[in-house]
Amino acid sequence: MSHLQIMRNPTNWLCSVGCALLGIHTIAAADDHGLEHSFLEALPVVLSASRLPTPLGETPASVTVIDEALIRATGYRDLARLLRLVPGMQVGQARGHRHLVTYHGFALEHPNQMQVLIDGRPAHLPNDHSGADWSALPLAIEDIERIEVVRGPNAASYGTSAFLGIINIITRHTRAEVGSSVGVTAGSHGTRDAIARGVHQGDSLGIRATAQHQRDDGFSALSDTRELTRANLRADLQLGLIDELTVSAGATHGRRGEGFAGTRFEVEGLRNGLQDTSVVDVQWRRAPDARQELLIALSHQRERYREGWFGRGSFFDGINTVELTVPANNDRDTRRTELRLQHRFTPAPGLRTLWGAEWRHDRMAAPFLFRDLGEHDRAEHRLFGSAEWRAAPQWLWHAGAMAERIEGDRMRLAPRVALNWQAVPGQTWRAGYSRAFRQPSIFERNSDVQIRLGPQFGDLLLARRHRPNPEVRPQRVDAFELGYFAELPGARGLFDARLFQERSIDMIRRSAVPHDPLPPQIEALLPGVQAALGSTQWANIPDAVRLTGLEYQLRIVPWSDGELIFNHAILRARSRDSQLARPVAPHTASLTWLQRAGAWESALTVLHMERSRLGNGFSPNDRSTLPAYTTLDASLALNLSAGPRPTTLRLAGVNLLGRHLEVSDRALRRLSDDPPSTKAQRQIHLSLSMTL
Repeated sequence: MSHLQIMRNPTNWLCSVGCALLGIHTIAAADDHGLEHSFLEALPVVLSASRLPTPLGETPASVTVIDEALIRATGYRDLARLLRLVPGMQVGQARGHRHLVTYHGFALEHPNQMQVLIDGRPAHLPNDHSGADWSALPLAIEDIERIEVVRGPNAASYGTSAFLGIINIITRHTRAEVGSSVGVTAGSHGTRDAIARGVHQGDSLGIRATAQHQRDDGFSALSDTRELTRANLRADLQLGLIDELTVSAGATHGRRGEGFAGTRFEVEGLRNGLQDTSVVDVQWRRAPDARQELLIALSHQRERYREGWFGRGSFFDGINTVELTVPANNDRDTRRTELRLQHRFTPAPGLRTLWGAEWRHDRMAAPFLFRDLGEHDRAEHRLFGSAEWRAAPQWLWHAGAMAERIEGDRMRLAPRVALNWQAVPGQTWRAGYSRAFRQPSIFERNSDVQIRLGPQFGDLLLARRHRPNPEVRPQRVDAFELGYFAELPGARGLFDARLFQERSIDMIRRSAVPHDPLPPQIEALLPGVQAALGSTQWANIPDAVRLTGLEYQLRIVPWSDGELIFNHAILRARSRDSQLARPVAPHTASLTWLQRAGAWESALTVLHMERSRLGNGFSPNDRSTLPAYTTLDASLALNLSAGPRPTTLRLAGVNLLGRHLEVSDRALRRLSDDPPSTKAQRQIHLSLSMTL
C-alpha cells in the first residue's frame, strides 16, 4: 500500500501503524533483561520539551536529539544541514549561503514558525524574516554538544515563536572539553575554512574561546559568495557549592553575495550584503540539589545589516531616452534585550513543577522597509508554568501553559496536557493536546516598502511592494497527537513515533492587494511596471489548514561499532485554499549509516524529498512544482595519534548524486526572462583538525 493510499484511508493507516508498533513491541519484549545495557543507560535527558529535565522516553512531546557523535561524523560545514536528519523537517538550500528551515514546509518564504534557541536563549532577531539566519549565527558546529528538536507546537513552554516546534542548540560545558584545537578545511567552490579553539580549565573557572573563518564561492553562476568571520566565548564560573555563573558572548562579521543578473528593471540587482551581529548572555544558576534550581538570565543581541542596490531601466518619452534609477535596500538595525526567570522545584513526592517569567524588548530601524525613518519597537511579557505528576508507576501526567501579552494584542493563553503510559518497562504511549499562537512580526504588521521614481519625477510613487496591516491577527494551531517510544534492547536501539492531527486558522500569508494608479503619462512610458513589481500585504487567510501525519525515527546498533538511523514522515495537508497546503511534501525520508573500524570513521546519508511546491518569493499565480529528489552525503575520517596531539583527517561531501532544485524562487521566474539556476550542487571538502 502506498503512502498516499494510507493517508486517504485513515482506517488502513491506523491498522498499518498498529502493526508496525506491534512489531516494535515484539522486538522490545524479546530481551527485557537487556534494559540494563550500557547503550540504554545513556538515554538522553532533554530540557526543551517542558523546560523540566526529562528522560527522552517520558517527555510530553516527540523530541529528536542530534548528538555530538552524529554531528561530528557527518562532517557538515553548515549547521542547518544537520536538521535534515529530523523527521518532518524540510530544509531547502536556496543559495550557497542560504538554508531555509521549516517544519512540514510551512512559511518557507519567511521561516519564522519555529523557536530557535542557543542554550535556551532565542537565536533569531526581529528582522524582516524574524527567523534564524543560519549562516550568521555566532556559533561554531565544533562547540555544540547536542541539538534537541521538539516536533510539534510548544508555545506552552516557549511562547509565540514555538508555533510549530523548538530547535534548541546546546553548547558544550567547559568542564566537558578535552582541550584546545585547530583545524583547516579546503574544497570545491572555493571552500577555505579555518578554526581555532582555546580551552582553559581551572578549579572553579572554565573558559572556551573560538575563532572561525569560512569562505566559499556558493553555487556556480550565482552571486552568492560567502565570507564569514565569527568568534564566541563561554565562561563557566563555579560560585561555591550550589551557584554557577555562565557568560556567553559572540560576534559575526559577514559578507555575502546577493541578487540576480538579468532581472527586469534590475529589481534584484547584484550586490553584497554586509552583516555584523553580536550577543551577550549571562546566566546565574542556583541548584541546592537535583530537585530544585533557580535560573536568572539576561541577554542582549544586536544586528547591523547593509544591502543596497539600484534598480535601473530606460524608456523613450517620444523625444529622448530617459534613464531611470531607483534606489532600494534591505538595510536594518535591530536590537533585542531579554530577561528570563525560571524556578524548578519538587513540592511533593512524584510531583515536579516549574514556573517562570520573561520580558523581551525588540527594536528595529529599517528606513526603506518601513518608510517612516523611525524605529519600531515592541515589548513582550510572558508567564509560564509546567507540572509533571506521576499518579502511579505506569502513569505520568504533564500539564503546562503560557500566558503571553505582546504589545499590540491582548493576552493569549497557550495550554498543553499530555498523559504518558508505560505499558511495560522501556515502552511508553503518549496522548496529548496543545494550542499555540504565533504573533505577527514587526515586519508583517508594519512594513511599508515604497518604490519611488526619484526627484526628476517629483518623488512619484511607482509601487508599494509591502503595505502595513495593523489589523493582522495572530495565527492559531490546535494539535492532537498519539506518541509511542520504545527502547529496543534486542537491537540496541530506540524507536519514536508521532501520529498527529493539527488544525491551523488565521494563517498569515503575503497576499496581493490593488496597487496605486499611476498618472497616465507614466503608465504609457512604463507599461506593466506595477503589475511586475506588485503590491502586497501580510494578512490572515480565512480558510483553515488541516495537517495529518505520521513521523517516526529508528536508531539501532545492528552490529559492532555500527549504527543505523532511519527517519520517515508521511503528511497530508488539506485546505479549501490550495495555496496553503502546497508547500507540504507528502513524503520525506533519510537513512544514515555510521560505522567505526579501528582508526576509521564513516557516515553515509541518503535523503529523499517527495515532490512539493516548496518556494520563496511572492508570485500570486505560481503553480510550479518541484520534482522529487534523492541526494547522498558522505564522510570518511581517519583518526591519528600524533603523540600527545590527536589528529583527524576527514573527506566529506554533500549532494554527491548531482544537481537538484530544492527551493523554487517564484518571483525570480516572473522577473527574469532567463532565470539563473539555483540548483543545489555537489560540494566536496577535506579537513584536518588537531587537538593541542
